[in-house]
Amino acid sequence: MTTSTKRKPYVRGMQANWWQKLGFYKFYMLRESSALGNVWFSIVLIYGIFSMKDGVAGWESFVAFLQNPLVLILNIISLLLAALHTKTWFELAPKAANIVVGDTKMGPGPVIKALWVVTIIATVVILAVTLL
Repeated sequence: MTTSTKRKPYVRGMQANWWQKLGFYKFYMLRESSALGNVWFSIVLIYGIFSMKDGVAGWESFVAFLQNPLVLILNIISLLLAALHTKTWFELAPKAANIVVGDTKMGPGPVIKALWVVTIIATVVILAVTLL
């Protein structure tokens, strides 16, 4: 047996600019748009990998592509978006970890600092290996 009703379901209207009303939502949309920077970087990386199959000439054309001012600006924007995403992710990590030392809950500061230290060490090691 099924029951039916003649009432229309309530559908709350959603405007296209809902996220522009509060600063929190604006920052949320900025953080989520950082994925576009990752897409750009992935495309550039794939283009670089495929250009290596053409030997020295392909690599030189890829380097010339990277030296284009528009590509340079897009790469800088992509780097800034990745840094913003990393910062916000590191600030969320301690909330998920919920680390307890002894009888007290550890604050987010040490976890965030540890994540940045690991990130900086990994970056330095990768750059050192790359430049050797």
